[in-house]
Amino acid sequence: MSSLRSETQEVPSHATMMVLAAHPRRLADVLDIRLSAPLIRRLQSCARLHDRLAPLLIQQIAGSNDTPPEDTTDLEEQRATFERLFRADLTQASSLAGAAWHALSLRQMIRGRDVASLIAHIGQRAHAFGLRRDGIAPALRSVGPDALAEHIRRDGYACLSVWISSFMPPMRQRLHVRLPPESAEPPEWTDVQRTLALGLMDPVLSELDDSTNVPN
Repeated sequence: MSSLRSETQEVPSHATMMVLAAHPRRLADVLDIRLSAPLIRRLQSCARLHDRLAPLLIQQIAGSNDTPPEDTTDLEEQRATFERLFRADLTQASSLAGAAWHALSLRQMIRGRDVASLIAHIGQRAHAFGLRRDGIAPALRSVGPDALAEHIRRDGYACLSVWISSFMPPMRQRLHVRLPPESAEPPEWTDVQRTLALGLMDPVLSELDDSTNVPN
């Protein structure tokens, strides 16, 4: 019985998972932006505060799509997709999505020095993944590796924002707070662009599921 009790106590609550996974600046924004990173980490590690901090994080989150799917199968599929995304490294996921979004620009960057510089920014895995995709955005003309890396970073996080907004509020909350504030703003994209972004979610998650041995 004591063993069962111990196992039960080790299961983290929703509040605990949200606070521990939160980006430190999310907590600083709701508490005091002057708080240092070490102090924020101490607050995150204090289990007694989790039930008080989680509601503050939830208040940051706004959005639509709050009506649950009527089809039970759709809801179960959404939960399964959420679990895959929640386990993923969101920074890596955004790099993969951004590289896929700008695949046409990746292909036109062929100078060895430029390619090496770009890979230093986005990682080998994202670069290789992008080259295997068809691409969505038109190829950027006369763009250097630093500028292309910034486009990939920005649009990768925009894809993440679209993905996160597609989930139900409890799922959305747990994902949203893991991103730095400036990276989680909803993009001003058309419905077509949002649909294309959603189409990248499964390929990106499959890459993260299946290619864990590829160096970053």
